[in-house]
Amino acid sequence: MRIGSDFEKIKFDFLGFHLMEPNAFIGDVILFLIALFLASKIGKYKSGSDFSINFRNFLILYSLSFFMGGLGHLLFNYWAIPGKYASWFGVFFVAFFVEKAMISLHPNQKTQGLLNKISMFKFISMILLEILLLIYVDISNDPSIGLVFPAINSTIGLGFSLGVLGFYYHKKIHESFKYLWMSTLVALPSLLFQGLKINIHPWFDRNDFSHFLLAISLLFYWKFIDAYYRKAISLVIN
Repeated sequence: MRIGSDFEKIKFDFLGFHLMEPNAFIGDVILFLIALFLASKIGKYKSGSDFSINFRNFLILYSLSFFMGGLGHLLFNYWAIPGKYASWFGVFFVAFFVEKAMISLHPNQKTQGLLNKISMFKFISMILLEILLLIYVDISNDPSIGLVFPAINSTIGLGFSLGVLGFYYHKKIHESFKYLWMSTLVALPSLLFQGLKINIHPWFDRNDFSHFLLAISLLFYWKFIDAYYRKAISLVIN
């Protein structure tokens, strides 16, 4: 185990290509497939509500961000730091759409409008801060610096929308929302592992641990989707 610093990145050759971090790529691809599968589950219900549209967009963008993140790890020798930009900026859109989805269910229209304005302000501000960071800060020695604003944005966005609003809707709308606030609790330890750079093994470093927790949180989304849409269908039938 190593704390405070990272293990040397795993390198390997395949078909003449000099590749890196196969463990991170595999983890990202697994998350990509799970999130895409969950998006397809929402799609099959053919719901045209703002919540369904935005939550499905959230999952689609979530999956694409992980896929591009995996490629950024795997092809770092070719794409270098710019190869990570797509996944970093994709994270801002991921948080934005899950915020839109959850806010759309708020019963108070004035509060809903205020929350949408705050969400948009945060979305634009964080993207501008990320652009300024990439322009004026040299992150070549530590590319993880580029993840600072995406991580802050995700912590605030997902923490509030899935955690705070999820808990509120659990009490006010339907018990299925408990799976959303529970998913945020599952992912919390990854903040500690990333912040302190806690690495268990070269083949299971802090990123792999985060992927593991995110995979579990996605399973909670699965439970939520099944329970929430079963409730919606029963209302239509009755």
